[in-house]
Amino acid sequence: MKERFPDWDRNTRAPVPLPPPNSCDCQVHVYGDTIKYPVRWNIQHEIPDGNFNDAKRVLKILGFSRAVLVHPSVYDVDYSLLVDLLKEANDPTSYKGVVVINDTVRDKELENLAALGVCGIRFHIAKRYAAYPKDAFLRSVDRARRLGWHIRLHMDGQDFLEYADVLETLHDVDIVIDHMGRVDFSLGLQQPAVQWMLKMLQRPNWWMMVSNGNRTSAQDEGWSDAVPFGKAYMKAAPDRIIWASDWPHVRWRKARMMNDAEEVELLYRYVDGDDALLRKVLVTNPARLHRFT
Repeated sequence: MKERFPDWDRNTRAPVPLPPPNSCDCQVHVYGDTIKYPVRWNIQHEIPDGNFNDAKRVLKILGFSRAVLVHPSVYDVDYSLLVDLLKEANDPTSYKGVVVINDTVRDKELENLAALGVCGIRFHIAKRYAAYPKDAFLRSVDRARRLGWHIRLHMDGQDFLEYADVLETLHDVDIVIDHMGRVDFSLGLQQPAVQWMLKMLQRPNWWMMVSNGNRTSAQDEGWSDAVPFGKAYMKAAPDRIIWASDWPHVRWRKARMMNDAEEVELLYRYVDGDDALLRKVLVTNPARLHRFT
């Protein structure tokens, strides 16, 4: 039997207040029928029950008209589902895509993905994943650069420090730190990983996605320990902060599954009532990074 994790809360409510028009959820994972779209990794858990219709309904209730469909890593480099979703949507003003790649993916396939609205590569680089050789990473970054794509770093805090010698050499490609850097909030803002990220956010090509503060938090609700980190990242790079729900919350291990509206309201606490900053995070910044028109 594969491990089964809690389902997302299907009673989605609207956040209070609603986000500004043209807001973008910068990371949504969508799953499909396992016969048509088989899982390519040997995973020990069931994939979430979260299809494109579910995602569109949640986004509409939350008040988001734009979304970035991030290719689930369990499909490896089989992009069939993402291709079908982007073709079904047929709306590059509302949907973009991000994929994982490796050296086996042909340049022509990446060009075809770009034509559908894919605009970034996501890297899973952490001790809990298989080793990601630095030379392979740099080859893939070079391919992203040639396409004009950004790169996303899904890493744990300490792993950033161990990969810093390579990351600090990248100046001419946009780099997004996923999920607030997945640091331990209990160690405070002075921990080396956070200080390194704040330093990198001074560079014009480094971005932060202030997502999953609720997942990283030691608390089951409220998540007050995430707020100082969200505010610190906002202060460091207000023009290069984006946000995501990370729906449908794969492998959720906390005691309580939250309503997705609560995630949006946590973001409101990061901006602390600054409507102009909120519009940057939800509208202007993601539009620039993902080239929404």
